[in-house]
Amino acid sequence: MTESRSSQPADRGTIIGATTIDTDGGKTVIDNIVVAKIAAAACQEVGGIHDMGTTGVGGAMVGAFGAMTGAVTGGSDQQSTKGVTVEVGEREAIVNVNLIVDYGARIPQLVEALRKNVSDRLLTLTGLTVRAVNVEVSDVYFPPQPQPAATQSQLE
Repeated sequence: MTESRSSQPADRGTIIGATTIDTDGGKTVIDNIVVAKIAAAACQEVGGIHDMGTTGVGGAMVGAFGAMTGAVTGGSDQQSTKGVTVEVGEREAIVNVNLIVDYGARIPQLVEALRKNVSDRLLTLTGLTVRAVNVEVSDVYFPPQPQPAATQSQLE
């Protein structure tokens, strides 16, 4: 079985921003959004991550615009890829992740586990080798502290 990959459109019917795998049995196209969704799901499988952040400069503006257009078009891709961008080549991918971690999470161990999980999932599900998982921890989440009950003297 011969296999060749290309991140460029093979013909007019190919999705731009996709990886194409040509084999003797036919052509498989994996859109970059699929790679991003798998990477985002793999991040959520790692403990200690409170939420995904916004990626890059102006991420909040892009996120707000994407949410607004998604609400109009019915698209849900913005939420399922929140905090993740990908650069996909012929056989490799680079994943950029922005995280909000839970207070108390051991960040170096969390990031190591995240890199392994993202790499393993993408290799297993798409056949892409992950060259790098770049991680930005942009915030830490502190759970709300319970408020002490008011005493009778405080109420008066």
